[in-house]
Amino acid sequence: MWSRRSWMHAVRTKIVLPDSGPLFSFVAVPGGLDLLLAPALPIVLTDCVAWEATRSGSDTAQAIRAWIDAHPDAISVIETELGQFRIARERAGIAAKKDRRNIDETTIFEALAEGDVGEGPFLFLFEEDKFVDPGFYGRYPVRSVTTLGFLVGLERSGLIPSADSVFAAMRGAGREGVKGVIIDRPRRPSREGADTAWRP
Repeated sequence: MWSRRSWMHAVRTKIVLPDSGPLFSFVAVPGGLDLLLAPALPIVLTDCVAWEATRSGSDTAQAIRAWIDAHPDAISVIETELGQFRIARERAGIAAKKDRRNIDETTIFEALAEGDVGEGPFLFLFEEDKFVDPGFYGRYPVRSVTTLGFLVGLERSGLIPSADSVFAAMRGAGREGVKGVIIDRPRRPSREGADTAWRP
């Protein structure tokens, strides 16, 4: 099972994956998952997000699991009470599909509320063009970025030659539903001078 790990960096922005969608989009292209590591920032996901991404045992799921396991110093999988409850019910075959809605995001909020993720700032990477505004935003600066927005940031930092080409490859590899919306914005100004600047 996933182990509990977290960082306590007070200033480094942490990339938070509130759902498994970005993992499926990045794994769809050769070397795509490593693009998530390109900014050299810690990556955080919960046990539930990792479970959603790897439970099928498909080639894609195995690739995601192998990538997570290969980078223990960069990727933190946080165990949560809700995540463990959901995973146990799914393994027992008694989990209702309707209860799956927003569960990944809820486990992230649990981990943040419990302090298991450490201090911010946080960069939330998501695939939709909207996101719930949780209460912890009042504690740390938070930036929201879409998959395409993240790729554009990598391009502007000189880490990839073309965001459009990577995004097109994702869609061409079965991720047609990923929205072509560029969002890369802070949710609120910092109170104490820290920021959510994430690009190298």
